Amino acid sequence: MTEEEISTQEEPENILRGRSAIVWLKIFIVFAFIIGLFTEYIIVIFRPYMNLTSADAIPPMEFSSAIAFLCYLFLLLIFGIVMCISLFKFCKWMYISIKTVRNSTPTKFSPIVAVICTLIPWVCGIFDYFIFKDILARQEDVIKSHNAKFEALKPGVLKWILILTILSLVPSIIGDFFVCRLISLLLMFPICLLYIKSMNAIIENEKTLYSLDNHENT
Repeated sequence: MTEEEISTQEEPENILRGRSAIVWLKIFIVFAFIIGLFTEYIIVIFRPYMNLTSADAIPPMEFSSAIAFLCYLFLLLIFGIVMCISLFKFCKWMYISIKTVRNSTPTKFSPIVAVICTLIPWVCGIFDYFIFKDILARQEDVIKSHNAKFEALKPGVLKWILILTILSLVPSIIGDFFVCRLISLLLMFPICLLYIKSMNAIIENEKTLYSLDNHENT
C-alpha cells in the first residue's frame, strides 16, 4: 500500500479520539497555568488568617477578597471538569491504541494496566515513558514489516518526559514554598508538550496500522 492510499482513507474513530485528547490536553495546560497563578494570589490573601492563633481576633475579610475566593472556587470546579475530561479522553485513546497494536503483536502493558498506571498521581509520567516507548517499538516492528512509513519520534523526546517528571517531584519533596510551586508549574508545560509530540507520533502510526489492516482484509 502506498503512502498516498494510506493518507486518503477516512480516519478511524480512535484517531479522532486521540486528536481530541490532544486538544483537551492543551485546554488543561491553559487552565493549569491560570489556576497556578490564582492559587498564589489566594495564598497571599489568606496568609494573615493562616498565621492566627486561638487567642487572636479574626480580622474581617474584605469584599474584594471574598469575591476573589469565590471566583477561585469556580475556576477550581471548571479546572476539575477539564481535567476529568482530558484524563478520560487520554485514557480511552491509550486503551484503544494498545488494543490496536495487540491485534498484530504482544505488548508489555495490557490496555487496562496502562490506564491504571496513567492514573497514578505524580509518577504517571514515569509509567507513560515506558508505555509510550513500548507502543512505538511495537508499532515500528509491525509497520516496517509491511514496508510502510513509520512516524518516529525525535531522539530524546521520551527520555525528557521521564527526566522532567522526576525533576517535577523534587520541589514537592523539598517543601511548600513559592519557588517550589513555581518550578513545578513551569515544568508541567514542557512535559505536556512532549506528551503531545509523543501522542502525535503514535496517532500517525496507528492510522497506518488501521490502513494496513483494512488493506489485508480487502
